[in-house]
Amino acid sequence: MSKVLLGDVAVEHKETCKGSKDGYPIVGLEHLIPEEITLTAWNEGSENTFSKMFRKGNVLFGRRRAYLKKAAVAPFDGICSGDITVIEAKPDRILPELLPFIIQNDDLFEFAVGKSAGSLSPRVKWEHLKNYEFELPDMGKQKELAELLWAMDNTKKSYQKLIAATDELVKSQFIGPAGHKDFTGHTASARRCA
Repeated sequence: MSKVLLGDVAVEHKETCKGSKDGYPIVGLEHLIPEEITLTAWNEGSENTFSKMFRKGNVLFGRRRAYLKKAAVAPFDGICSGDITVIEAKPDRILPELLPFIIQNDDLFEFAVGKSAGSLSPRVKWEHLKNYEFELPDMGKQKELAELLWAMDNTKKSYQKLIAATDELVKSQFIGPAGHKDFTGHTASARRCA
């Protein structure tokens, strides 16, 4: 393993949408969910003033209020807020599939918070982020690590879906259609009157 700077293995993707924004999903800070590695929310067809482009596979880093830990990999091309830094892997230096996990970690967020400027709405610049230092294995180990981390993320998401489905099942047992009895023997309408 060798120590590298984020700027050694990634660059800030600077591209502006100069033409029509039609057909491009729009991503604001509100769409980045703290500590989630994948982007799951965005707007389509909404009026906005955003012009910063990102490409599929780029990492969208919430540079405003970095303590919120907002960073996610983009599953498509789109347009995002100026409060998002778009980070692109240098594929000859780091496996692009590993970069989201390098960025979405507590050490990098602590580093970003320490480099943020501003009192009400602190922001961190790429000029500071690129100096984040970490240990990076060779490409073979990077591939193994990326596969393991994505498998763990998929397991976590499956577990979250299972919990949500279980919650819905439990709710349906307590809030059934009128006239149906729950496990206590009371009808739904009787419970509402109680």
